[in-house]
Amino acid sequence: MPTRFWITCPRLDAAIARVESTGGVRDAQRAVGEEAVQGVHEEHLSRYGTRVAGVRDGGYVKCLHAFTALHLSGELPNSVAEWTLGRLDNPYPPEGCCSL
Repeated sequence: MPTRFWITCPRLDAAIARVESTGGVRDAQRAVGEEAVQGVHEEHLSRYGTRVAGVRDGGYVKCLHAFTALHLSGELPNSVAEWTLGRLDNPYPPEGCCSL
């Protein structure tokens, strides 16, 4: 099953990609902890029938974009997204999303 929630703002997408490209997935995994990540996966599985971004069993982070999209949509606030958003320098232009 494909991912249900997406980051659509190009600027936010690029900012998260920069975090991922510098080891952010691994760092988020360590900072948040396997148990917390597993909890997000279990909640996502109960709601949508899949784990976040289709990751294998266990408390693994596969995609910071997917966790952040869930969080920003209000569907599943989570500590992986909070960790990610805490590493971004003003990802939105002052006048709003640049995709509008």
